[in-house]
Order: sequence, then C-alpha cells, then structure tokens
Amino acid sequence: MQELLAEKDLEILKKTVQSFITEQVAPLEHSQKEYVQIFSEDTVASLQEKAWSIGLKALGAKKEWGGAGLSLYDRSIIYEEAAQHRLGLYHPAGDAFGEELPRFLEKCTEEQIEKYVKPAVKQGKGCFIALWEEQEDNYIEKVNSQAVKKGNGWIINGTKAYVQKMEQASFGVILVNCIDDNGEKKPTLFILEANEATKIKETVLIDVQKTHDLVFDNLVADDSRRIGAVGEGEQLIKQWLIESQILLSARCLGISARALQYAKDYATIRITRGKPLAEFPTIRTMMVNGVVYLEAARLMVYDAAKIVDKGASDSANRVKMAKLFATDTAAKIIDDTLQIYGGAGFAGDFPMERWYKEIRLARLDLQKRETIIEDIAKSKL
Repeated sequence: MQELLAEKDLEILKKTVQSFITEQVAPLEHSQKEYVQIFSEDTVASLQEKAWSIGLKALGAKKEWGGAGLSLYDRSIIYEEAAQHRLGLYHPAGDAFGEELPRFLEKCTEEQIEKYVKPAVKQGKGCFIALWEEQEDNYIEKVNSQAVKKGNGWIINGTKAYVQKMEQASFGVILVNCIDDNGEKKPTLFILEANEATKIKETVLIDVQKTHDLVFDNLVADDSRRIGAVGEGEQLIKQWLIESQILLSARCLGISARALQYAKDYATIRITRGKPLAEFPTIRTMMVNGVVYLEAARLMVYDAAKIVDKGASDSANRVKMAKLFATDTAAKIIDDTLQIYGGAGFAGDFPMERWYKEIRLARLDLQKRETIIEDIAKSKL
C-alpha cells in the first residue's frame, strides 16, 4: 500500500514544488534566446540533483527501490503543480523528479528488481511501454504481437507503435500474446533491454513530441524476463493505463491553471477601445467558464485517484471520465487563452502555442478520446 500523506504534509510539499518550479525550472526555460523545446541531459541531471536533495525523487516508486512511495492521489496533486511551466505537460518539473515507473513492476522477481528497477530509480529514468499497435485502436484484445515458447525462452515477433519516452528509459516492457500448446493467446509482459528491437523508427509529432515504432523479428527473450504469470499481462497493463491516465489528467489540470493565469494577466493589461479586455463581458465569460470547468475537472481527477488508491473495482470508468473531461477542459481553456491573446499568443515568449499542440496529443495519449467515449457508452448506456 502506497503512503498517503497527511493534508498538512501535502500542503507543504505543494509549496515546495511551486518554489522549485519558480526558482529552478522557469528560469532555465527563459534563459535561452530561442524558447526551449527540451532540456539537455546535463540540465536534467542538475535539476534532479537539486530535487532529490529535498526528497522529490521517484514519487511513485516503492521506498525499498529508492523512491518516495507516494499514493496516486498525492502524486496527482503534486503533478498538477509540477506541470505549471512551458514543458510541464510531458516533462513536469523538467523531469527533475525522475520518470514514473508502473506499479506492475511490483510483480517483478527480486533478480529483475535488482537488475532493472533499482538502477532505473537511481538514474532517474523510467521504462518505456511497448503496448499499442497501428491497427488495434486502443483495444488490448486486438494486440497481435506474439511470443512462442522455445526451450527456456520465447521467440517474440511483432510491431509496436507510438512508444513514448524511449530516451528517458533504461529498459522497456512489451505486451505480447504467448501462444500455448492449444494455440490460445495469453497476454504477457516481458522486460526489454534498451534498443533491443530489430528496427526502430523515430517520428516527431507536431514538433513537440517524439514517438517510436519498434519491430521485433525473432527476438529471443529468456523466461527470466517475464513479468508476472503467463496470461497476466492484460490485467497488469490495464492497471498501468488507469494510473497513467490519472497522472496525465493531473498534468492537464496544471497547464490549464497556468493558462488561465496567463489569460487573466494579459486581459488586465491589454487595452482595447479604451478599457482592459478583462472588462468586456465576452472575455469575462471565457475566463469564468474556464475557472468553473477547471474546478470540476480537478474534483473528477482527485476523486478518481482516491478511488484507485482504495482499490475499488469500478475505478476504470471513473478514470476514463476524468481523463476525458480534464483533456477537453484543457483544450478549451488553452483555445480561449489564445483567443484572448490574439497573435501574441503564438509568439515564442508564451507557452500557449506548445500547449495547444500538446493537448491534441494528450487527447489521444494512452487511450484516445473516441475509444474512451465508446467504452463509457458500452458500460453506462
């Protein structure tokens, strides 16, 4: 059971993160003549050293692995704060806390934890997840990659698409269907070494995010690299999807809150037809709607996080609804903020242009909007 902080301690931690963003991360983003797209490895290492010295390291990883062992609810609140800067949606706090590791790694053997998990925590790195394929439409049941038993190992074949954060990972995890003697498919997870794929293709998505397609051609993986039991992979990966969608939603709350602050500040000083923009009813309506929808999204995300922490059986749909509402809310707030700024919003001095592109990706990330809507419709209508 992950630790749940007392409200007083959580409030102190929030303020610590706010100060870290203001004093350490934001100045680095504004220190270059051209607006920063991503921090260098040296910059991230420097930020990590400072963050780790005050206890902000591997927030979700178990304490015995070297992490903080915080609950999903606590991390959601922290990541909302950590996302409130230019790179914050996909690089909260400039990656200073280290990458999140999926909880299903608790199913790893002691040997796997010593070889892969603990070194990743120590280095501030995570693991990439090779899950989706081009044709499966975000449904695990349609995954086609396979593993066939041979001796003490498995022969893996297949193609994985849209793999994120390979550069920030020290190892990977792949979901494949193990084929038993009767030809039955049993979804199973295996650990991947870095750059182990037969072919790797890098793609840049609307100039703000890199993803990779991976091809596996008769990859030999020893059975010692299997995570959990044969056939347990679907359950474990769905658990990862639930937690990852909550953390993504929390980061959407962060950029939404920051965008609203930008809108308020600009509308107060921008004079049009003899008065500030903030005094025009249409502008005030935009901002008030943003405040209301953001508060509603926050309640949904935090409530879903608490339900997941309690292990409730109906958490999946609550998480999907929270992710749907949080990403839609962020998209609307950012769009309205750009409308308030006009052409100035697309200048490099402000992060709204980047967020506008990234939120399009966030609505597809992990499970796309249309898949979520279809899943909710099947269970509720």
